[in-house]
Amino acid sequence: MVTSDQEPIGTAVSDIDTPVLLCDLDALEHNIQKLSEHFAQAGKRLRPHTKSHKTPAIANMQMAAGAIGVTCAKLGEAEVMADAGIDDILIANEVIGRRKIERLMALARRCDIMVAVDHPDNLDDLEQAAAAAGVQPRVLVEVNIGHNRCGVDADSADVVDLCREAANAKHLRFTGIMGYQGHVVDLEDKKARETGANECLQRLSSCVARVREAGIEVEIVSTSATGDYYISTTYDTVTEVQAGSYALMDAAYGRLDLGFQHALSVLTTVTSRPAEDQVITDAGLKSVTPEHGMPDVRLPSKEGIDVGWDPKGLRFLECHALSEEHGRLQSVDGPCHLEVGDLIEFIPGHGCTTMNLHDYIYAVRNGRLEAIWPIAARGKVR
Repeated sequence: MVTSDQEPIGTAVSDIDTPVLLCDLDALEHNIQKLSEHFAQAGKRLRPHTKSHKTPAIANMQMAAGAIGVTCAKLGEAEVMADAGIDDILIANEVIGRRKIERLMALARRCDIMVAVDHPDNLDDLEQAAAAAGVQPRVLVEVNIGHNRCGVDADSADVVDLCREAANAKHLRFTGIMGYQGHVVDLEDKKARETGANECLQRLSSCVARVREAGIEVEIVSTSATGDYYISTTYDTVTEVQAGSYALMDAAYGRLDLGFQHALSVLTTVTSRPAEDQVITDAGLKSVTPEHGMPDVRLPSKEGIDVGWDPKGLRFLECHALSEEHGRLQSVDGPCHLEVGDLIEFIPGHGCTTMNLHDYIYAVRNGRLEAIWPIAARGKVR
């Protein structure tokens, strides 16, 4: 649904008000198809992480391309995806506290929900709530394979104990094990990234073997991300991968040279030229996030923005600072030709948090607006 302050479908990109979040549909479709083909060939399952785009329209495109379900970071995100008709959902996080657990059980009535656990007390709370609600949600035991965030130590005896307790629960369905190597998946040094990922995946595989040796069935082994999907799919133990950023591709992941295209950008207008080597735009910290680096700068094709965007960009401009409502750019090789009113694109350093700043993403193709998608899971931090 287009609101009164939004441009009509078919509008040229050059006529869209800024700042605005854009999605290049050709690039998005390329990225989704690329990973779909990889997983089909590898014989593994893809469960895309929706925290990266928070957009049901994109999640449904991923499902149509062969994904078995989706991954969510928060309960609120899972509720949004269930509202969009997605049935197979993993919350790759612990759901703690009475109010959230009650919502989780309500969600279990609507879809086949799966949730991570790493502590027996939380498992007991889930078991009691499931019994009271008359549902049987799935659980994965999360293990720490090196990221040192959540999860039972993968090398400890506690893993087998918790898996056994989960498998014996009457009102929960123990389904398997989850581990995440987030500390290595975005390393730009390919050798370090691959070495680190392999160490973590070997630890995960050994952990799964110990659980199975204890006579406990492990159906699902869920792991990994965009940066190491091609490594994890070579492991016999791994059944599914939670890659997320591949669909839209931000600047940080782009530096890993994984063969994906930049689908995500923030369209911004030049609002001031205080000096020959300075450019000021109308997109700042409230439009794009910098925690994984300043956004890359991409300029329209000289043939005109109505006919598309130069995929390589022109590198004589760098964003060196962001204030709340301003981007501050510096020319690298002499004076810049841009004038007040010209448009440029920012490729966000971090797509996940940039998405969370916007209510809508404008889907464009061949320089024209094709759809406006609500970012329905924006702000769903509970």
